[in-house]
Amino acid sequence: MADSSQKVVVITGCSSGIGLDTAVLLAKDENFKVIATMRNLQKKGNLEKAAGESLNKSLFIKELDISKEESILKFLKEAYSTEGKIDILINNAASGQNGPFECVTLDQMQALFQTNFFGTARITQEVVRKMKEQKSGHIIFVSSLGGIAPVPFNEFYIASKFAIEGLVGCMAPVLRGFNVSVTSVEPGPVQTAFIPNIKQNSQGEFSDKETEQDLAVDEKTTAMRLALNKSYAPLLANAMQTGLDVAEVIKKCIYDEKPHVRIQTSSAMEEMVKEILVDPTGDKYTERLFSLMQ
Repeated sequence: MADSSQKVVVITGCSSGIGLDTAVLLAKDENFKVIATMRNLQKKGNLEKAAGESLNKSLFIKELDISKEESILKFLKEAYSTEGKIDILINNAASGQNGPFECVTLDQMQALFQTNFFGTARITQEVVRKMKEQKSGHIIFVSSLGGIAPVPFNEFYIASKFAIEGLVGCMAPVLRGFNVSVTSVEPGPVQTAFIPNIKQNSQGEFSDKETEQDLAVDEKTTAMRLALNKSYAPLLANAMQTGLDVAEVIKKCIYDEKPHVRIQTSSAMEEMVKEILVDPTGDKYTERLFSLMQ
């Protein structure tokens, strides 16, 4: 069981990227005991290596597949039995999608939402019950700038993040009455294994070359997708962050006495969000995206 002075942190999706970096960063802080989870424990090697001396001292790796109800309930039963509490839940696990809208199958849509929204919401429901009882806690969703700023050809990933943003906005005022904070952390482009994994998920890939999915749509749509990806490349490069950059924002958010409901992870992302939010029609942003596809 965690030292009473330590905060127990549960993080989903820790096999790589933001989840891994956040788990390692927090585990180095004596104020935290970190339970880093992942769907497939065969992929724990990178986290074990990065954890170093923290492994099995302040960082513990557990199996959790948030897309499955039985896995969520089994994990939480064990966590509360051994630790007695969860002070901070960091919902990081997610899947991506890129490709022509018409070519994403129903199975792919459902699988993506099962992880990005339904599974995330389900584990949060169970943890919220306990946090309300203990009258303390912090729930952090690793969302995306895509939850505010749509990007064509990522429709279902973007939609799942919009759903998370809505969830956060509704939960925050209610849980404030129980001394529980809710925060959406909104990274822009991050240099992780997330984008390569999109291809592995058979949901398309970011590429300036034709893919199999392009063969199923009209030539104009394909040309627009290729043009957008080509235009986006320098923009992504200029705004690219590392998983550790985002992890440091998350840590700061945890330490903030009154954390914001929404946090962008860089000044460039803050400026983009400001620009989008002052355009209630959405016309300016749409026109800009359209111009990038020509």
